[in-house]
Amino acid sequence: MGRMSKTDTVAETEKTVSTAAPKIAGSQTAAADPMHLWNRLKRTDPKATKPFTRSGGFRGTQIDPTWRLMMMTEVFGPVGKGWGYEQMDWTIAERMVFICARVWYLDPETGEKCWTGPQWGGTEMVRRRNGIEAPDDECFKMSMTDAVGKCLVQLGLAADVHMGQFDDSKYREEAEAFYAAKSNPDLQPAAIAAFEEEIRKRLGACLDLDDLEELWRTGAGTRLREIGTVDRTAQHRITSLFAQKKAEILKQDDDEGGDLEAA
Repeated sequence: MGRMSKTDTVAETEKTVSTAAPKIAGSQTAAADPMHLWNRLKRTDPKATKPFTRSGGFRGTQIDPTWRLMMMTEVFGPVGKGWGYEQMDWTIAERMVFICARVWYLDPETGEKCWTGPQWGGTEMVRRRNGIEAPDDECFKMSMTDAVGKCLVQLGLAADVHMGQFDDSKYREEAEAFYAAKSNPDLQPAAIAAFEEEIRKRLGACLDLDDLEELWRTGAGTRLREIGTVDRTAQHRITSLFAQKKAEILKQDDDEGGDLEAA
């Protein structure tokens, strides 16, 4: 089957793209940590995966497309508002349909509209089932899903699967624990922020190292370990508050000791 031409809409889109290059992601957060989006998106929920085997014996891990949409919505907002995708080109050749797409998203820090690079997805138009060939009425949708999925990998979505980390059973167990903890209401962002504020107040009331140790032993240390399973940045930030308070107490003790010696 020969090549089919693009629609006028897609041709007009290409014309616009050629005259105005897409913006590259950029924000103060991205400049400080270019991996900030990648790290938020890289870990895959094992429940959203299943193994597959292709002809020739190739084995891999399939990722649920709906889960990918959910993760993008969690980070950027609803599709069409905080992120989305567009078809740039399409063609049919060798009984396959190919679609080229790219993904856009609004930078969570600046609101700047950014784009991934374009990617192609392809699907066979005719499937053989029980020795009988039949047209696949979802081949266009599957090709778009394939193209969008490849674009999202550029942002880091499900990067652990593509980097082979899911081949490690220990890593899969850690991922399972991460998503189990993520569903805990006490480990949601608002709950973590409230805990951090509570710790700040309670640290302000600590007068000596005994008070500090008591605060750590009566639940703060355990809660911080739990927070670390879903948000290590918050864990390190709150833990540093204890270190700062300890340094203040030790300095105060040294200053008081020096005053006594001077007297």
